[in-house]
Amino acid sequence: VKNHIVKSATDPKFLARTLLITSVSKDVFAYALRVKNTLNNDEIPKEKKNFTAKMDAATCAATAVTQIGAGFIVSSEKFQSFFTDKLFKPLKDSPKELKNAKAAFNAVSTLVLASIGAKRILTPLLATKIASYNKEQKGEKSGNISLKA
Repeated sequence: VKNHIVKSATDPKFLARTLLITSVSKDVFAYALRVKNTLNNDEIPKEKKNFTAKMDAATCAATAVTQIGAGFIVSSEKFQSFFTDKLFKPLKDSPKELKNAKAAFNAVSTLVLASIGAKRILTPLLATKIASYNKEQKGEKSGNISLKA
């Protein structure tokens, strides 16, 4: 743990990716719980229950993949340098402040773009397509989709 803390304090990319993986892990756990609760909820009609669970599972997978992909792209040195070199030009003469500003920007931009861009925009589009495609492939009209595929 001590090495992880030291590395997080000295490597902005490592810190941003650690925060990203933590956020994605929380989302995956929450979606897994949603799937379980949906399947165990007797108030949801049977014809909708399985599709809803499939939709939640597809959303979980799409969320994880898009957030990690977007986060790794945004936290890359090339992406960060492109923006930080322009944003923090006035700090060029102060190396310590420039380093701190770049580290903070890396962590914040990674989480914001992965959370908003990937989770709120890309994920709903992908999850709907995945769940609908799965339903069409199984030729199911009644909505009875089994999670044991």
